[in-house]
Amino acid sequence: MYHVGRVIEIFSGDDKSVIAFDNSAQALLDMWDENMITVAIDSHLSKSIKKDDIVLVDYTATQTGPRMVVIKILRGEVAKRTWKNYKDNFEKLRAKGQIKSVASNKQSYVG
Repeated sequence: MYHVGRVIEIFSGDDKSVIAFDNSAQALLDMWDENMITVAIDSHLSKSIKKDDIVLVDYTATQTGPRMVVIKILRGEVAKRTWKNYKDNFEKLRAKGQIKSVASNKQSYVG
């Protein structure tokens, strides 16, 4: 299974604002369903990915959970069409009442 997201920020040791112990890179993503997650970036893509790229995230199940790795960068018309298709579908599901507001799913904490 794969999901589409838009890159908000990239975390890499190449950035002077990031101190890293390894050469891995991660991306903060705005997902099509209004979730925000940080996932690993496949090492073959880490030098090519940019802010605002539309990316395909591998959610393949593993023994410990979904893989959650950026495996493709979509650009140009294919990126625009893919993002629009996902967002349009999300809005259609929300209009039918099949999607709850993100705010209504938040857990309240007792302190």
